[in-house]
Amino acid sequence: MADNCTIIRMLVEDNIYGSVVTHGFAICNHWHNEMEFIYLDKGKLDIDVDGNMYSVVEGQIMIVSSNAMHAYMKTEPGTVIWVAKVYLKNILSYLDTKERLTEIYRNTLIIKATDKMKSIFKELINAQYGRMNECYSGIKASELTIEILSNKNTIKQYIPTKAVENTENIYKMQQFMEDNLHRDITLTMVADYLGFSTAYCSKYIKKKTNLNFLDYVNSIRLREAEELLQTSEMCITDIAYTTGFKSIQCFNRIFKKHRGVTPSQYKKSLKSKK
Repeated sequence: MADNCTIIRMLVEDNIYGSVVTHGFAICNHWHNEMEFIYLDKGKLDIDVDGNMYSVVEGQIMIVSSNAMHAYMKTEPGTVIWVAKVYLKNILSYLDTKERLTEIYRNTLIIKATDKMKSIFKELINAQYGRMNECYSGIKASELTIEILSNKNTIKQYIPTKAVENTENIYKMQQFMEDNLHRDITLTMVADYLGFSTAYCSKYIKKKTNLNFLDYVNSIRLREAEELLQTSEMCITDIAYTTGFKSIQCFNRIFKKHRGVTPSQYKKSLKSKK
């Protein structure tokens, strides 16, 4: 991703935060059970969904269906992206048209946002989510859904989501790596956990993430390290070892390669934005 891209996101089980990033918060293909709501407040985002590239421009909303493989690939300098992850069940619990909505949200959507959509989206993001809990996100996402259904001409593209094969294995692999970042994760460990041969496991990871094993593990380590830099008071050395880097030198080198700055420079830039 380009420098000076701001991603402001809300996660289902975390408080929100905003930060300046140099490579985005997802540097590899990933998959999750929640739907991902993306609003381009400024600039442009190229995003890979199920192996196809799409461009989302200023004033557009993209809703990535649950279970769709996706990755943030490229932005213009100065881009500002608002992101919220919401479970479909939390939207359905507030609306009666369950079958209709389930059918619509099987697709990934690109929408030209109305002023009301923008307002609702920012209410969703700006909510003090730690106190409101996920009920509030369900209500706001339901309001946004009603506005979309009332203005169906704003839906510019329906992108059918491919069925993700072996979703249980993908989830298990991601969870295993996240739970064991502090360890020296080897291909054999992951293969044994999934019940694969090492050769098949290596090919499986390459096919699903478009990264080799080591790069995929490092991408997860970097994502976790970036979150700790943004949200914790831990020192950089502790963050390096907590996320499984073998040395502070290794952490600095890999972080700078993928983020464009060292961890200390990154943390300093966060403080300057407060």
